[in-house]
Amino acid sequence: MPQKILIADDDQDTVYLLKEVLQKHGYEVLTASDGYQALKIVKANVPDLMIVDLTMPSMSGWQFTVKVRQDERFKTTPIIVLSGLLEGNAEPEKFELVSAYMVKPYDVFKLIDKIKELLKGPSG
Repeated sequence: MPQKILIADDDQDTVYLLKEVLQKHGYEVLTASDGYQALKIVKANVPDLMIVDLTMPSMSGWQFTVKVRQDERFKTTPIIVLSGLLEGNAEPEKFELVSAYMVKPYDVFKLIDKIKELLKGPSG
């Protein structure tokens, strides 16, 4: 059974390209265009890894990450933040909630390597 990856990003070009690349690498891909939609999806389909943009409408990537980490099922699920902005004023504990941070534009090969590394854990 393929591992599931959630992509939560309001940039449809990013979502489309990432989805194509991840599917070619054998992953099942779930997509959401904002934090609320992402929360609904993860409650119904538990992903093995989440890729989250910080700046989304309705609910930011940080808000989504904080909410999802409150659910026992997602305490250890890897979360990669992909964002065009590095929030310099973000509290350090926010960064403790995520497994990796990549700045847009990102190198897709480095992202795939990071995904493989994070999914290699005890269950991967």
